[in-house]
Amino acid sequence: MDALDSFTKTFLTATALGKLPTITVARHAQVLRGCAGDRDEVAIAALCQSRQHRRNVFMLTRNRLVVTSESAVLRRVSLHLNAELHQVADVTWTPEPGRAGVQLGLTAIDGVRENFWVRLAGAAEMWRLDEALKQAFRTPWGVVQPAVAAPVATAVKAPLPELRLA
Repeated sequence: MDALDSFTKTFLTATALGKLPTITVARHAQVLRGCAGDRDEVAIAALCQSRQHRRNVFMLTRNRLVVTSESAVLRRVSLHLNAELHQVADVTWTPEPGRAGVQLGLTAIDGVRENFWVRLAGAAEMWRLDEALKQAFRTPWGVVQPAVAAPVATAVKAPLPELRLA
């Protein structure tokens, strides 16, 4: 079996954590990979909405912020936003725990203000996105941590007690 590259490992983990539908992942994966490359690690992948498009996929990597959109009728995937983190300005976000999502606003390098509603699988994913956005945009030289699967709990076997025959 071939070893998976950094993008594939972290992208699959991020989509699983975000509970993205498999068909959506399959449609958007090629465009997202083309933007990020094989060595970039994905921190967050989630569904999102903008004013123009209702079917978008949001991806935050260690170096880039990418949003793809899907047409309503033919389901064609196109690139909506592809920017390096340092090319994005005036980034604001508001976590909304009651709705398990984040309202995200940013200005792209071309000066266009973008607003997205990023839907997440639950409160834990919402706070993970909040932390990743803090790492990317609020800390100097911030490094966004890639998506990591939760460790599988393993049962620790206690040693068997000694049996003594009287």
